[in-house]
Amino acid sequence: MSNPQSTTAAAVLVAAGESTRMRASAGGVRKPLMRLLGRALVEHACAAFDASPSVGAIVIVAHRDDLEVLEQLARTSPALRRVVRIVPGGAQRTDSVRIGVEAVPAQFDVVLVHDAARPLITAAVIENAVQLAAREGAALVAAPVSDTLKRSSDGLRAEATLEREHVWAAQTPQAFRTALLRELLARAQREGFTPTDDAALYERYVGPIPLVRGERSNLKVTVPEDLAIAEAILAQRHASASKERNT
Repeated sequence: MSNPQSTTAAAVLVAAGESTRMRASAGGVRKPLMRLLGRALVEHACAAFDASPSVGAIVIVAHRDDLEVLEQLARTSPALRRVVRIVPGGAQRTDSVRIGVEAVPAQFDVVLVHDAARPLITAAVIENAVQLAAREGAALVAAPVSDTLKRSSDGLRAEATLEREHVWAAQTPQAFRTALLRELLARAQREGFTPTDDAALYERYVGPIPLVRGERSNLKVTVPEDLAIAEAILAQRHASASKERNT
């Protein structure tokens, strides 16, 4: 594991979930350790943060049963060279985020919270999120939706159409000034507020959160088919990079 660098941001990779929907098809392996083109999903995610000039440290919040494997990976994988701590997660996602943010070294002004199951994030998007959060306090990476969205209260019939131009799909990382996120997490803990993402903390206690335009390729691996899609995207990226090097 590396020492923290003199940079402005640290990343918290949340990798503590049970991966219930995926484990049955992956021999019991949780998503962060599933393989994608020869590397674990968490390696791909860490590599993107490692390539970001503003990120000097990574904290991984892991499932307790994966701690030993991830600690070994941190010793052997170049992608994890900026990992400074690997800590066990909590009962819910908000608990895991709180634990991870508490483990971030004191010198980092901005913290990015990222799902380890999003292996295709790019350094360019990370940098945009860091810079916006440093200026405005927070940044939500999100992408405008292209599908027509329907609302259904019973899952059997669609009862309304949402205005697509006003709807964005939230992604990660979600970036915050470190002191602010710690304050928001503490307040949520006192109130028993457990949102499904961290931007909801800002929305509840501060107001509308600034947006960073994300990329549709920044998918979250949720079902087995997502691995095949992610592999195709990565293969295309590698081919494009190789072509650029040879021209």
